Amino acid sequence: DTYFMSKPGAYTNFDSAFPTNDSDSIIGTPWAQQVDGIQFLLPMPGGLVVFTGDGAWQVTGAGSNNIAITPANQNANPQAQIGCNAQVPPLAINYDILYVQSKGSIVRDLVYNFYFNIYTSSDITILSSHLFTGYQIEQWAYAEEPFKLIWAVRNDGVLLCLTYLKDQDVYAWSRHDTDGLFM
Repeated sequence: DTYFMSKPGAYTNFDSAFPTNDSDSIIGTPWAQQVDGIQFLLPMPGGLVVFTGDGAWQVTGAGSNNIAITPANQNANPQAQIGCNAQVPPLAINYDILYVQSKGSIVRDLVYNFYFNIYTSSDITILSSHLFTGYQIEQWAYAEEPFKLIWAVRNDGVLLCLTYLKDQDVYAWSRHDTDGLFM
């Protein structure tokens, strides 16, 4: 199997030349042992974070974080070994990334470690697992102001809210009910 990235700025152009130019499309073989589709791409200071159904990868130009990714210059390093849900996009909050796991019922906090240049993840639903067991998150959104809240809709129409204050080590989930359902 092979992956393809179009030419920069030409989303439908997959042409390449011999010898390759930096502006050519990128064609390569998957980085992992198991082929798994790319769910989301998220640009971060350390490189491009690529989420698949089986994990996360950090893709950079080989050598340094400031080198562009080109056909001849690409490096992919595995980060998290737990995959991302294909329907709910990850949320970048400062240097952290929140994402819903593949099966949709656990939220993970992917934290960048500057010293080791790697992301590590932790389950931030573990203390409120009663709100997630048997349910999936279908959509969510981050409202930075005024209270730094993440609003998430479960598959049964219940609205959950995560107060996310990383600087204060506050991760608090709450449930919000109404006379109807949320969509």
